[in-house]
Amino acid sequence: MKRQTKKKSDDDIVGLFPPMKSIGAFLAATLSMILSIALLNLLIFDFYFEMKIEHVLMYLFTTTIIFSGVNFAVVRGSFFAVKVLQWYFCILFIIFLPTVFLIAEQATFIYAYLLAVVFLLMSLYLLQSKYYQIFVEYQFDALEDIKEVRAEIAAEVAADKAKHGNKF
Repeated sequence: MKRQTKKKSDDDIVGLFPPMKSIGAFLAATLSMILSIALLNLLIFDFYFEMKIEHVLMYLFTTTIIFSGVNFAVVRGSFFAVKVLQWYFCILFIIFLPTVFLIAEQATFIYAYLLAVVFLLMSLYLLQSKYYQIFVEYQFDALEDIKEVRAEIAAEVAADKAKHGNKF
């Protein structure tokens, strides 16, 4: 996912919020990522390590906090954070794939496996969708505009202080 190089003029009208479809894509992607992280990690830890549920829940709590931080970076317009999420889900899929082929001995989890695969594929699809990219780009542009405005205000205040002295 790259930032589009199309130059925007200062006359472009930018709303307060991104387009509704892009907000919907972001929310759907976030929800499917949370569900797939939870399901995949539970199934992976149960299959490979047979850990106690307390340890798995502690790992899930840690993973959720890290995911929240990366997702916050996406909200701030970070294209790198989107790449990190894509790579994380690809690695989870690679680790998860052998468990699907060896599912015969754990037939009771078949619905959880199918649900995990559906949410994983939906997450990867939504992360690469056009509307998700529009959302990230909009957030990036909004943050850049805020930085520009702050710099202009700081320059104006500095010029005003230099003109009138330190009376304020």
